[in-house]
Amino acid sequence: MKPLSIFAGIFAVTLLTEGAPAQTGTGLPPLPQVPRTPALQDQPNATHFWFIAAGDNRPADKRLSQPSTTSQLFKEAQKFKPAFFLWCGDTIYGHTSDEATLQKQYEGFFRIVPAKVPVFNAPGNHEMDTAQMVGNEYVETPDAGLRAAYLKFMKFPANAPTYGAFDYGNSRFIAVDTEEVAPADSVRSPGKVVGNAGRTMTLDPGCVTKAQMDLLGQDLEANKAKAHIFVFMHHPIIPAKSDSGLNQADAAALQALFNKYPNVSYVIAAHEHLYFNATATTLKPADRQDPSTGGPSYLVTGGAGAPLENCPGSAGSNCGSFNHYLVFEVDKDTVKVQVVQVSPTTEKKARR
Repeated sequence: MKPLSIFAGIFAVTLLTEGAPAQTGTGLPPLPQVPRTPALQDQPNATHFWFIAAGDNRPADKRLSQPSTTSQLFKEAQKFKPAFFLWCGDTIYGHTSDEATLQKQYEGFFRIVPAKVPVFNAPGNHEMDTAQMVGNEYVETPDAGLRAAYLKFMKFPANAPTYGAFDYGNSRFIAVDTEEVAPADSVRSPGKVVGNAGRTMTLDPGCVTKAQMDLLGQDLEANKAKAHIFVFMHHPIIPAKSDSGLNQADAAALQALFNKYPNVSYVIAAHEHLYFNATATTLKPADRQDPSTGGPSYLVTGGAGAPLENCPGSAGSNCGSFNHYLVFEVDKDTVKVQVVQVSPTTEKKARR
């Protein structure tokens, strides 16, 4: 078994990942599609189309194969004839620095992605963090080796950012990496503690560095003329459970940035293994017209196959613990969203 530190810097540097969309704006780099899914062909004049959003399909245990729910979701969702899928991370169990194990896990995900529909991913903590024993508990920590593995197996350019953007029709789509290594002097939220007595893990609260934030701001400014901007990420800015959210300082900075741009329509996240409509009191989001002065709508869609979590006791009818995906319909300046449940399958439970 070869540790990631050995192979992290040896794969070739290329200018663009094969099949990656061309750069169409200022700021963020082009976002490559997930391997074994086709390159997206932009339709610049398209004003009516559908796309799917989902996330958190990672198995309950590193020894298990991909959940059957995830394969079912990919198959069922194609009946909407989506232009592409947005995926909000945790595509693998990860949490290890062993190259052979990671390659096997990524290959397992690639085997079930659609062959004829592009898929774009924003990485999660399971792709980017190790889980190491510290004292009597596991501690999740962002790891440069896992980041290098993500770039390699997802076929990004070597040493490229793990975030990016692309255009389709009248809209812009932005993947934010919420799993970056935090600067030593940054203000950090407490990590959420998960697991059972004697086998707990303290999760990293996530991080969006200033470098990424600056590029994101440039990208939003350069795309003010777009009818809609959709942002997808792993750690939610507004979670169902407060300790599951993105590091508070970064979440506040992102929310303030998004509020400056009335064409930022939706911010879609996962990490919590449930569905949560953060800006409404019902499960179904209201239809939306852009530009809007009310700020973006925030949705958590973490029901793509990972072990489900219960909604917190404080949650109302805007939260649900079920496997699902979101169907977005863009029609000129209007966006409609459906929450579609996936028929339940039996999956083994494990800690997050």
